[in-house]
Amino acid sequence: HKITRPALTVFRNFTTKPFAGDDFQIVCIVLGAYRVIQLVCIIPLIIASLLARFNGNDLMVNEYGVWCPQWHDAFDNQGDFLVLTVDEMKGGYEITRNGYSRSFIILASVYTALDFAWVLAVWGAASIGTPTQPRGRDEYLRSLIFLKFATTIFPIALLTVGCLKVADLRQDNYGCKDETPLYYPDATWDYALYCVLLVTYALELLTWLAMIANKIMRFIRSNKLTQKERYATEAKGERLEQCLGGLLKCLSIMCCNKAGGKDLKNKGEMKDFASNLMEFANNETKVGVVLSDMYVGGKMLARVQAERRMRAIQMLQHASNKKDEKHETVEEENQSATAPSDRRALLDSKDNMRRRRSILTLQTDDDGKHCVVVEKNVLTSSNDEDVDVLRKVAHYSIYAQWIYFHVKMIVEDLLATEDATTFIRDFEMMAPMEHFSLARFEAPHAHLWYASFHNGLAATPYAILVDEEEQNVVIAVRGTLSLEDWVMDLQYLPQPLDKVGDLCGFDGNGHHCHKGVLTRCKWMYNDIKKQRVLKHLYSSNESPYKEYKLVVVGHS
Repeated sequence: HKITRPALTVFRNFTTKPFAGDDFQIVCIVLGAYRVIQLVCIIPLIIASLLARFNGNDLMVNEYGVWCPQWHDAFDNQGDFLVLTVDEMKGGYEITRNGYSRSFIILASVYTALDFAWVLAVWGAASIGTPTQPRGRDEYLRSLIFLKFATTIFPIALLTVGCLKVADLRQDNYGCKDETPLYYPDATWDYALYCVLLVTYALELLTWLAMIANKIMRFIRSNKLTQKERYATEAKGERLEQCLGGLLKCLSIMCCNKAGGKDLKNKGEMKDFASNLMEFANNETKVGVVLSDMYVGGKMLARVQAERRMRAIQMLQHASNKKDEKHETVEEENQSATAPSDRRALLDSKDNMRRRRSILTLQTDDDGKHCVVVEKNVLTSSNDEDVDVLRKVAHYSIYAQWIYFHVKMIVEDLLATEDATTFIRDFEMMAPMEHFSLARFEAPHAHLWYASFHNGLAATPYAILVDEEEQNVVIAVRGTLSLEDWVMDLQYLPQPLDKVGDLCGFDGNGHHCHKGVLTRCKWMYNDIKKQRVLKHLYSSNESPYKEYKLVVVGHS
């Protein structure tokens, strides 16, 4: 039998399923954050509007704005405009005040204040009683939802008038006719905030359109001809994959492809993430969880993990006790059989033991059902080898930062173009050269040999440099920066390394790798082999870098 939860019926065809005590509180949190964003935009606009009114910048002279040269010519002809009143303007000038900004800000402020009050009221009403014992809160919530429907007129009016005003502003060369504007009013910071407000109102109205579309989709789902195909797990996964791919494509278009996205074809790139998300949602295309479910689930998970840790600690203590008893027996036998060792040598040995430290950590096993104790070494400042490791980490981490922007800047200077995708040095010039170094970034010891800035689903930007100071060849791989990078990050299903191990000369049986990282590593491997950079650095007779070691850094 299907378990049903209490639902609040607003009117016949509109219910809030599933209905629980904190369902509306989640809505209040989201809407509250939404209104805070709008308030952050409204307050600077209020200040800018007041300053413009005090300075007279909201005046329109013969329908010319302050950004038009005609506006300034009119005031120059009349003297000091700071002390000039509207009545003193003569000579056929018509002066009006641009009251649109003031009216828009007042209306937006009233709507934001009303919605803040609505959010607080819904929060209070949703906190009364429980889903099974409402204690009259349904009546309060029903009235508040009707009020929300009524206040929808505010975003409709604000968005409609706002779009019409923007279109009117840009007509006839921003109202300046044949003259060039002194500045463009749609390139200022207050206009950007104004646009953010319009976008928030548009998104709010899209919610109602989404509800209408949902009703249409439910009607289509109820059709017997489409029901069987629609509710197949494979069909659900494909729909979710298409939605995620479409969302990324919209983000790419909104960013004018500056954040990448040209290679996103929506043909299986999001399949792994979509299938895992469906498994989390119990093979449904929605996650029906509320705050109470998350709280109870977190508590139960913490309890299970605590029990596993306790069992692992008990097993470790039991094994340690047996080891101590055996060690004490062996130590007594050694003391009776051998003479005491030199005191200084004993102290030196203890000092060496203090320098090499390790800790015991609890980790889940391969099945994820039990905890196991794992010993891990700890880097300390008292050990020379550890200090050297930390120094090298600090030294090479700079390369991982350079690959994002600095290397591209050097390549653009060398090739005198901003659209460079590949750079490779002439292998006949093996000696270090200053214009190939990163001296401008305080690293004259680093010399660039090869760089690729191709960024796709498989291709990833990377560079090959030579470090003269440490005498190493460094491969620096860029991490996540574009939409394609995010898509590959979400391809996280583990892939076996058997075939990779056979190709590269290591035992990959039983070992796995992140699918997205492995895909890009294969592309890099083939590209390095194709460009033959490492082959020339390590195999050429004229190369002074034959004995250099290879270091790979980056890739987050």
